[in-house]
Amino acid sequence: MGRKSKENFIFLNLPSFTALVIDQLAKNLKRIQGMGVRKVVVTALQPLGCLPQSTVFNSFQQCNETENTAVNLHNLLLRQAVAKLNNETKDSAFVILDLYDSFTSVLKNKGDQLGSQKFENPLKPCCMGASSDYYCGSMDDKGEKMYSVCDNPDGAFFWDMVHPTQAGWRAVYFALKSTLQQMYN
Repeated sequence: MGRKSKENFIFLNLPSFTALVIDQLAKNLKRIQGMGVRKVVVTALQPLGCLPQSTVFNSFQQCNETENTAVNLHNLLLRQAVAKLNNETKDSAFVILDLYDSFTSVLKNKGDQLGSQKFENPLKPCCMGASSDYYCGSMDDKGEKMYSVCDNPDGAFFWDMVHPTQAGWRAVYFALKSTLQQMYN
């Protein structure tokens, strides 16, 4: 099976796999509630197609919409499962923290929100391997660094190919702030 057909096979089976994951998650949430936990916050997935590991293929210019479509399916099924659980209980014990919308908002606006850093290219990481053979933190056999770090980490949303910087998380926090405040009122 070639690379492309393997990817197609994975994406064709992804909806049924995602449904199984969400079904198990719902069972686990019920168990947690059964232990007496009164409020559970469940995070929706962030736009995985916007991680630098996906955007590297187009020079960090746009998100991979195929991957984000899969994430949107996951988040839709998650919202449906949480709504069903909340309907089955007298108290709405389950709350979704929407990382997808908060990440998307920050990336779209380049972090230009109250209290957050402006990001020049939010899809480009600060720390990168010297080539596709290396990653952030790689060393060669002689102990030489095989990666580079940007001059201004606070100006980068992503630290490496998957992790936001502290400034990136701060921007996501500001995007989530009103939702977080509602959870505790």
